[in-house]
Amino acid sequence: MSPSVFTPEHIARCWREALALWDVQVRLGPPEPHVPFHPDEGHANEPLAYIDLVKRQVYVHFALLAEMGAEDSLMAVLAHEIGHHARFPHTLGWDAELRVMEQRLVPGLKQSLTNLFYDLQVNEVVGRTNAEDLCRVYRGFQRTAKSASSPLFHFYLAIYEELWGLAPGDLVPKAALAPMERAYPGTRAEARMFAQTFYALPNPRLQFLYFCGAFIRYIERPDELTYFLPLGGDVSMPDADDLDSALQSGGLWDDALEEARAREWLDEATRGKPQEPLEAIDRITHHLPGHEKGQLRRALVLRHYRRLVDRHLLPLPTAPSKPEPYLRTTPEAWEYGDDPSAIDWTLTVLAQGHLAAVSPLRRELEADAPPPSELGVPAVELYLDTSGSMPDPEHQLNSMTLAAQVLAASALRKKATVRGIVYSSGKPFVSPWMYDEERARDFLLHYIGGGTDYPFDLLAELSRERPDALRVIISDSDFLANVSEPAHLRLLVEATRRSRLVVALLALPDERFARQVLQPVLKERGFRLVVVKWMSDFGPAAAELAQALLEK
Repeated sequence: MSPSVFTPEHIARCWREALALWDVQVRLGPPEPHVPFHPDEGHANEPLAYIDLVKRQVYVHFALLAEMGAEDSLMAVLAHEIGHHARFPHTLGWDAELRVMEQRLVPGLKQSLTNLFYDLQVNEVVGRTNAEDLCRVYRGFQRTAKSASSPLFHFYLAIYEELWGLAPGDLVPKAALAPMERAYPGTRAEARMFAQTFYALPNPRLQFLYFCGAFIRYIERPDELTYFLPLGGDVSMPDADDLDSALQSGGLWDDALEEARAREWLDEATRGKPQEPLEAIDRITHHLPGHEKGQLRRALVLRHYRRLVDRHLLPLPTAPSKPEPYLRTTPEAWEYGDDPSAIDWTLTVLAQGHLAAVSPLRRELEADAPPPSELGVPAVELYLDTSGSMPDPEHQLNSMTLAAQVLAASALRKKATVRGIVYSSGKPFVSPWMYDEERARDFLLHYIGGGTDYPFDLLAELSRERPDALRVIISDSDFLANVSEPAHLRLLVEATRRSRLVVALLALPDERFARQVLQPVLKERGFRLVVVKWMSDFGPAAAELAQALLEK
């Protein structure tokens, strides 16, 4: 059958038969031809069929199907796509759960195994009546593939040979049978056992754990794993919300993991040991491209710290983020290359008249200075030490960062404003005055690393700029080394006298030395020293401090 046989009537008939196989009605557009993503590269790495969930449209690469010699398999290909959409509950939330679990079982896995898992489920149903049609696709895929198949794919095909009663070598290349058995003794017996066990398991969590336990054997380098399937373009990537929910669903897997261990599906290397949340976030994002990885990890880390903050503070009802107030700056001539969104067209038309189109004016936005806080709640300035003695908060829990976020959230929930100063060595990060908790939390995740160099000059400058603010310094014994210099101690005393209150929240094993060093400033009415002996106590201490300082 040639591509010309893929007439509208033939495609419509195959679509009806594919729907009848599952006995469902789906809101998907009938199949349309796939337009190659890389037309200059031939059919290499082009999907054979897939569903665009945004358009709710099925696409089939008819030319590739013909090249594979699988023109008669159109109905089976369409039934495969419908099975992903209609039967095997592969919501993005479920897919996120599986991705989190597989990284727990196979740390560093570069490419997710979930598509293999879903295909095994779907093809068992389609293959009950159309096994030969699917086999035709897999044989044709190997003939047209540009590179040799991997042991992982050979084991996958061996399972179908056992499932559909085919002779060894019908789908797996005959030349690969002996090398596979030498490299992985018992492969054929394991494929037979898999086909008999996998589909008889009572729930999908057990199925996935059994699947991982079997397939892990054929992954030599998880951090380098890449594979391509002829029917493998069906799974969309879960977003931050899906993955965040999945990270909290570990308890749902406890019974399945216990049974998997009892049945010895998971060896010592793949026991699925519990992970710290930030470690789990690292694992599920490490294989993504740089910018995408950074955005997703940041979003997941923010959600994790928000939960930690809410353990110490009474959470507020969810509400839309409050936008930061901005003022327009002085107008300037817009030049080619400047951001078009900065053009103030109203001002341009009023000022330039008929020359507005050729000589637009731009005005940037800058944050408006906050008014005094309502009901006597002070504006809060947080000085957060991020020296190398503390971990990067995106990869490991940083108790000082958590304390800063607790204080910021407490102030913002009382309608105060917050400014963050994140410092270590070199130039510190300084935020504008912030009105929104999510923005403050994001800013306070900044990390510098290196030595501790408290910005006393900046403290003096900001205390003159905003004398009504309450200032909190979050650090450890390194702050005492900084402040022991007479010039620095003098600046701290002066800033204290100008401020509403200055609090040093320090991690120290013993506060006696601190009181000796800070004796001159401790005499000031506007200075307080709060000592935390254990890092794990920083969050609760920050919550108690916030209550003492900010309650009416």
